[in-house]
Amino acid sequence: MSETPFSAEGILQELIAIPSVTGSETPLAGYLERKFGELGLEVEMQAVDSDRYNVIGKAGAGPIGLMLCTHQDVIPALDAAGWETPPFTPSVRDGRIYGRGATDAKGSLAAMMEAMARVKGRVKGCVAVAAVVEEETGRSTGARKLLEAYTPAAAVIGEPTGLRVAIAHKGAIRPIITVYGEAAHASRPAQGTNAITIAIRLIKNIETYGRRVGQKTDPLLGRSSSEVTMIYGGERINVVPESCTFFIDRRLVSGESIESAYDDLRRLVSRFSRRHDAEVDLDLLSAYPPSSTDKDEPIVRLASRALGESGVDPEPAGFPAGCDMWAFRAKRIPAVVIGPGSIEQAHVVDEYIEIEQLRKAVDVYERLLLQTLR
Repeated sequence: MSETPFSAEGILQELIAIPSVTGSETPLAGYLERKFGELGLEVEMQAVDSDRYNVIGKAGAGPIGLMLCTHQDVIPALDAAGWETPPFTPSVRDGRIYGRGATDAKGSLAAMMEAMARVKGRVKGCVAVAAVVEEETGRSTGARKLLEAYTPAAAVIGEPTGLRVAIAHKGAIRPIITVYGEAAHASRPAQGTNAITIAIRLIKNIETYGRRVGQKTDPLLGRSSSEVTMIYGGERINVVPESCTFFIDRRLVSGESIESAYDDLRRLVSRFSRRHDAEVDLDLLSAYPPSSTDKDEPIVRLASRALGESGVDPEPAGFPAGCDMWAFRAKRIPAVVIGPGSIEQAHVVDEYIEIEQLRKAVDVYERLLLQTLR
């Protein structure tokens, strides 16, 4: 394929070195504005909220035939002390690039940027790359704002699929449940009501619920799931806790809706509350639906061809996590998910991406950009 003075490896290291934890993407947006310009792209900064911006780079003229899109934000480093090298200091070793965001999803962004530099001036029509804010919360804040202004004919979402073409992804609801008790001195517990004890009983009910919903399967996405992922309760070691809050990550497969999944959980909580005479609040933090693109869509066929020509398995697959694809599908824009890296490397300590796969991703994106406009 064609050569360019800009390499995905170098760009990725620069991206990793700019911490862009969700809500703090502004420094990265400034870098992207400059870098897109250096790549020779027409650049737009789209205000999302306060000082956060989507950054869009276009090559060619006319309606956008294909938009490459991925997210600027990353999750926090978690246990920074557990990293072999600092999480926001890129490290190259053993054929890998290490750092927070290397796989999710700055590897995709770096490969997209080099691919755009390669095709600039060679496309008949218009192609674009978009780096959006706030994907990691599940709200797709940046992607939804992007699509208020842009309607590409098709889209490729950059996420770590191992360079498989994913035509479906799971949805999710993120409920927060708060159980209330009554505070008392811990030396006289009978004078109060322990909210943590009540919450434990409710969590056991939710574990049973999780086994039930886990029976729902999808040929591309696997099983539905429900997991309690965070819990907070109590104020002092010598006080009976008056409240306990926990969070649920409920994943949805095709055939499930946000409304039905939330109503199912709401009924469970309501029954528990009546049975145990407990005060329980249920709220929804965020949600997005499962999404898919028909395998006969032209973008799917083109993606499979590009992967096959690059020596990668062209068979459509599913993406087990969530991503911004649903926002594009809500606008009836055909979209697939393709990106270098493994989902098993996302959100972990010592996150890394294989350089060989990063290089291959550049070729795949370049082929897609060129084939789309033929």
